[in-house]
Amino acid sequence: MSYEPTIERLPNFLRYVNKVYRFSHTIDSMQDRRADTDVSAQTIFMSVFLCLLLRLGSIRQLAKDVDAGKIRKFLPRVDKETYCANTVGNGLENIDTSILQRQLAIVPKKLRRNKAYGSAEHPRTIGGFRIVAVDGTENFRSESICCPECMEVHVKVKDGVKINYVHKIVIMYVVGRLHPSAVQVILGAEPTYPKDVISGEESGHEGESTAAKRLVGNMIALYGNGFFDILTTDAYYSTKPFVLFLDSLGKYLVSRVKDARTTLYKEIETLSCMVEPIYVDDRENRVESLIYEIPELHAVLDWDVPTRGFKIIEKTYNIVSGEKVYIKEETFLCMATLPGELADADIVRQIVHAKWGVENNAIKDLKDNWYMEHNFHHHPNATYALLLILFMAHNLFYAYVFRHLKSYRLYQPTMKRIKEDFMSSFLHWKWRMSWTNFDGP
Repeated sequence: MSYEPTIERLPNFLRYVNKVYRFSHTIDSMQDRRADTDVSAQTIFMSVFLCLLLRLGSIRQLAKDVDAGKIRKFLPRVDKETYCANTVGNGLENIDTSILQRQLAIVPKKLRRNKAYGSAEHPRTIGGFRIVAVDGTENFRSESICCPECMEVHVKVKDGVKINYVHKIVIMYVVGRLHPSAVQVILGAEPTYPKDVISGEESGHEGESTAAKRLVGNMIALYGNGFFDILTTDAYYSTKPFVLFLDSLGKYLVSRVKDARTTLYKEIETLSCMVEPIYVDDRENRVESLIYEIPELHAVLDWDVPTRGFKIIEKTYNIVSGEKVYIKEETFLCMATLPGELADADIVRQIVHAKWGVENNAIKDLKDNWYMEHNFHHHPNATYALLLILFMAHNLFYAYVFRHLKSYRLYQPTMKRIKEDFMSSFLHWKWRMSWTNFDGP
């Protein structure tokens, strides 16, 4: 037997997210800042949600589907004379993003209550820690369209310098060695804003770390202080100000170290020659490691937060005729404010690798398969609202696949195949769905 498509895939998805995550309540909670609108905020949200879930790629295509009667089966009553691409765009410009942020948190909170992320006693967590990662990425770039929150990037071209208008965002994810049915959910996001232009300076942006600090504070306020213990990041965040910021919140940092010009990098390289390496053989992933741990690194850095440095040499191997055949060798540096009595050197190495999964899977998946870089509607509020709805669709889609879809566990179809099944169900479903319970005919 193999994976079989079904016309009820999309209705089944909507019933599941409504039953488990109270999706109808999410829809009802949407609000428009305008007092009088032709199309309600609930209809705007649901139509955009379906557009992103089904990867339609265009609000104009969405409006065509409404006009043809396809998507109206899943929407409240819509007046075809007033519903158009501009109506959706205007609705996104005025939708309340604070509500979207709160509703985005529903899936991660529910999964935490269901212990999908594990606990200190869970055998599949890394050291029993609750780990999240932050990473900044560019989500939109244009050579002609701009808004007040666009950052100007000067690009050298053959004929001189060209200005690109860019939006960037910092995203927080759950990472770690999770339960097979867990979802690597997006917890939240924060835009990087343009900075005030000073006379004689080029316009730029406030910096990724500034946006990340706002994001961490917002996520603690939204999810609670105990939702995560460790923040893992790329090398951009391995700085004294960011370390002090996290320490003031009672959180630990595990970060790569890449910039050879920094004192941190030079000290780790120099001091690693004076310590004996720790040998680790990760047979599950077939990786041998030599880890040079430098304790009390903060003493030479003049940092107020206890910090350890690590130089790690990894060798990937295969087993051929009972012997190890080495394939690749890689060396990298990292640092951690996590005390040695809580996590040994190999735990730190595993946490660093957990961050790599975000770049290779989550962000790449959003850009390659979810139209994250597409400019659906260029407006500060609309751009942010679209991203939050996209992340909501992303979380709910993978929650449905990993935690509910039995045929996925049995036959392991590709995500592309499941997405095509959603689209086929959308096109061929004949009955109008109940707005409250997503029931069929």
